[in-house]
Amino acid sequence: MASSGTYSYTITQQQIIRMAMLCIGKLDEVETPSPSEYNDSVMFLNLLVKQWQGKADFAPGLKTFTRRHGHLFLNSTTGRYVLGPAAIGWTQNYVSTQLAAAVSVGATSATVNSSAGMTIGDNFGFQNGLGNLYWTTVSGIVGNVITIPAVTAGNAAAANAYVFDYTTTATQPVIVESAFLRDIYNTDTPLNILQQAEYDFLPSKTNPQFIADPTAVYHEFLLTNSYLYTDCAAANDTSKHICLTYLEAVQDIINPNDTTVYPQEWFLALVWGLAEQLAPMFNVGWTAKMENLANKSLAIAQKKEPEINRMYFMSESDV
Repeated sequence: MASSGTYSYTITQQQIIRMAMLCIGKLDEVETPSPSEYNDSVMFLNLLVKQWQGKADFAPGLKTFTRRHGHLFLNSTTGRYVLGPAAIGWTQNYVSTQLAAAVSVGATSATVNSSAGMTIGDNFGFQNGLGNLYWTTVSGIVGNVITIPAVTAGNAAAANAYVFDYTTTATQPVIVESAFLRDIYNTDTPLNILQQAEYDFLPSKTNPQFIADPTAVYHEFLLTNSYLYTDCAAANDTSKHICLTYLEAVQDIINPNDTTVYPQEWFLALVWGLAEQLAPMFNVGWTAKMENLANKSLAIAQKKEPEINRMYFMSESDV
């Protein structure tokens, strides 16, 4: 007997909702939920997946599909950075090059050593004469000549200034797991991640005279956008940037054919988790058997890819 040879089984919003209703006996094999029942079920499903997302002490394995790697470009005038939709200079992917010629105030183009990987609409940043990154947008590309809006006063740049380009702004981190400072040679220096009190007690973090490479960061999670603070008032070298490994939120499940970003081992837990939420809405009794199936499916899902560490215990006789 031949196997399928495929590993891509997935489940959609519509299928999760239908299976959850079947589990509590709300539907038979030919019934469909009413529009209002379906909309309410969509709300419960999204509430459920958001509550389960990336919670380290709830299910360590959930980290594996919400973990991302982001790049934060530095600023020579501030040590406070936005992370999220409103950010400038925050992305998961970028390309770097250098200016092949100087760029003057009022210029509407910049010639770079290489335009490979750049596209129209990209965020385009280059080091100005003060050493800060001047961010603008790409409106045209012809060879290595990049068309941009007129360069504003104070942002002229010399030949060989570093250039960074990216297409998409990265999502907001929920949890920052690690951070390091990367230079143009891809040499990385680990950064300490501070707790709130540790950051608050730093004496010179906002002193305008304290311009340096950051050695530590503090991440503050807020709604919509987060903030990342460095232990210095501003960056000394904007050719370097901060790399973050972080957990992002799970995506919303909006449309009937949307698939979940949860791993396959979580599909049954999602069905039974939603069934438990829907039972009171439909005045269905939640039986001991249902509770057992829900708990069992969740327990198995939670054990997917547990955290691995190198700690071990030895008895005194082994020392």
